[in-house]
Amino acid sequence: MDYAAETRFVRAFIRKERRERLLYELTTPKKRYNGVSRFCHQAEELLDPAKLVMTGEDLERRPAFERFVRAHGGPCRLLSPFPWLDGRVLPLGDAVREAAQCPDAVLILGDGFAVVFGEPVKGGRGKYLLSDRPI
Repeated sequence: MDYAAETRFVRAFIRKERRERLLYELTTPKKRYNGVSRFCHQAEELLDPAKLVMTGEDLERRPAFERFVRAHGGPCRLLSPFPWLDGRVLPLGDAVREAAQCPDAVLILGDGFAVVFGEPVKGGRGKYLLSDRPI
């Protein structure tokens, strides 16, 4: 299996001290579920705050995020502990709609950006837009 998207994601958007372990988990088939599941409740501990562009429970309803989605319609790879989403490749708009409906964490990996949806929990769901380029 090709893990180029996972490798780019970890190197670009994960805190340095968390990269090695997370990359190992995401690229080891027996550990993959655990690696993706970390984003259910630990997203803020894993994500590099310098790469955060937008965050919030209402992320997908914000006009600035909607403009970003329209401008970045290329294919995105989805990672999720939820089997029907994991590994799918969709345009960003479709990926966001699927992630919003998913009862688990979802990572949407695009070209130079990522969108992370935490697991829905009582009190809300963390959502994050990250970019390695100015927006």
